[in-house]
Amino acid sequence: MTDTYIYPVYETDSWHSLNNRDCKGIYTSKEEAVEAIAEHHNIPLDEFDGLTKEEAKERIKQELQIPFQTQGYTVNYMIEVWLVNDWA
Repeated sequence: MTDTYIYPVYETDSWHSLNNRDCKGIYTSKEEAVEAIAEHHNIPLDEFDGLTKEEAKERIKQELQIPFQTQGYTVNYMIEVWLVNDWA
């Protein structure tokens, strides 16, 4: 039996507070979750220090690789990892 994981994506405030967390989707792979955030984020472009829209997407992808969350923006994102048990 192999483990199955799902990856809920949340949009949060700058403090990642649980009270201001909105689920934006649930994905079957981390890569899908990262791509969805990079493509549809609500972080204002002016918060990326002059980067283009495409460069901002790449920065978001890099930020999400290890900590599974963005930091330092007015709108942030976090990815949770849930293990789905196959018990019958």
